[in-house]
Amino acid sequence: MDALARKPAVETWPVDRLRPYERNSRRHSPEQIEQIAASIRQWGWTMPILAADDGMVLAGHGRLAAGKLLGFTEVPVIVARGWTDQQKRAYVIADNRLTDASDWDNDMLRLELSDLIEGGFEIALTGITEDELSKLSVGVGELEQMPELPDGDRSPFRDMTFILHGEQFGIVERAIARATKPRDPDNPNRSPQGNALAAICAEYLGRVS
Repeated sequence: MDALARKPAVETWPVDRLRPYERNSRRHSPEQIEQIAASIRQWGWTMPILAADDGMVLAGHGRLAAGKLLGFTEVPVIVARGWTDQQKRAYVIADNRLTDASDWDNDMLRLELSDLIEGGFEIALTGITEDELSKLSVGVGELEQMPELPDGDRSPFRDMTFILHGEQFGIVERAIARATKPRDPDNPNRSPQGNALAAICAEYLGRVS
């Protein structure tokens, strides 16, 4: 194991040479496999699969399933040669559990996600769900960035509140996410979601008028 830690060698193996560990306690839903596949399409194969020399997968079950979904016939592999059976079985648990034990800096995460949204990036590729965005308050209008006005002047900015029911919330949220564009420096409204909603409404009015 020390040799693997010092200098891991990446090899290319046929997909058929790999087999999932039958007692893997971590499960991947079809939706998650689709997300991993979308990530591979966007960034390529950035992390090799870890497998025993007999082909048993120790880490990367989701990536292997996504690779098969995308039609890969070969994948990058790091081979855990010389590991004992106990080390292999324990690593399957440790690889997943140690990742779960980490924590998030929500303020930093909120800042990064907001910048990505403003840049027009497809946030779904990060694995962050719409519900998580809402809980982080990502997408809330940036009131603190509105310009200060002299006393007595009326602000050109307005807040609008809507009551949505059932699936309406998801429909509106997805539409705004798709319509969000990179920030225009000449646009006085620094809220990307407000601009997206205005663009959606303008297109609708153009179609029905």
